[in-house]
Amino acid sequence: MNRTFKVALAAGAATVALAACTNSSTDGTPTPATNGVASQTKSSSTTSGKPSNGDDLNISRFADKPCDLIKPDQLTALGNFRPGESSSAPLGPGCSWFGVDALKDTTFFVTLVTKGDNLESMAENAKSFPIFKRTTIAGREAYSADRTDGKASCSTAVSTSAKDAIFVQGRPPANGTGTADKSCQASEKVAAIVIGNLKG
Repeated sequence: MNRTFKVALAAGAATVALAACTNSSTDGTPTPATNGVASQTKSSSTTSGKPSNGDDLNISRFADKPCDLIKPDQLTALGNFRPGESSSAPLGPGCSWFGVDALKDTTFFVTLVTKGDNLESMAENAKSFPIFKRTTIAGREAYSADRTDGKASCSTAVSTSAKDAIFVQGRPPANGTGTADKSCQASEKVAAIVIGNLKG
């Protein structure tokens, strides 16, 4: 991967994480991130979530090993990736899988949302985006969104309990002719894999 592109992509992911904890308004209203990913601010009106229905998933067991959220054979089936790079962001621990060739391969970021936000608080911030749809992933409540046209990126969040969630961002190849449907299908596919692995 071109080193300059990789640095820029990593910086973009860092911007996502920073925006997730930024609230520029003064009335407690969460504000969206700048690149298509919903920002998540801790607001008592949106982070309480729905009551647990008894099918909570334990995401804390992957907190210190987020790159284990996707198995090697699953990554191979998804495409060509460099080794996963774990990181800690304002939303929680995560892993980045950069495509081997930025011009041909998709890149994915997966985050365990463990620091106070949940599906509803994230959806509240993303619902005004041009690309936003409620859906279900592996039988769980979810949404997919992008602040622009969805061609260069799409993010999918899936509820794992009333208190937390997983968050997947997919970025198609740089020289691709992506569409919002294709981008969101990619992030939703990865989200389904992660949920399946969390279920064991």
